[in-house]
Amino acid sequence: MRKCLLLCVFFAVAYAGHECVWIIGKVDCENDPSKNLNVEIRVYDRDGVGPFRLIDPDDLMGVTFSNEDGSFQLDGCGDDYDWIPGVKNVPEPYMEIRHYCNNPEGETITLPEFSKFVPETYEIGTVVLDRKSYNRAARNNN
Repeated sequence: MRKCLLLCVFFAVAYAGHECVWIIGKVDCENDPSKNLNVEIRVYDRDGVGPFRLIDPDDLMGVTFSNEDGSFQLDGCGDDYDWIPGVKNVPEPYMEIRHYCNNPEGETITLPEFSKFVPETYEIGTVVLDRKSYNRAARNNN
């Protein structure tokens, strides 16, 4: 029984969809440009949905902090297992930007999923942190 279980785990790991991302962009706090420095930018791989998030939470692929002018570069890798033979399951990356531009307690902006993987670079342009909502439709580089 143990051998069978180990064999199943081995094949699940062997058939994992592994992808990496390169992201460049800029954050801008128009009200207080001094808050452009050290904004935390993370990229996650979306995994379980709904109640399945409890057993399969999103995976952190990478994290970085912005420069004084708000620019940043971020890279990271993620794995998704091919649970159905013959159906490739690739990571579904999305970004979170954690900043203190509008609120001393901090805020988080979650950007939609994207599907650009290495060797391509995902360029998000400039994210204005002062806005209450962020519409990236004009900058969508999928």
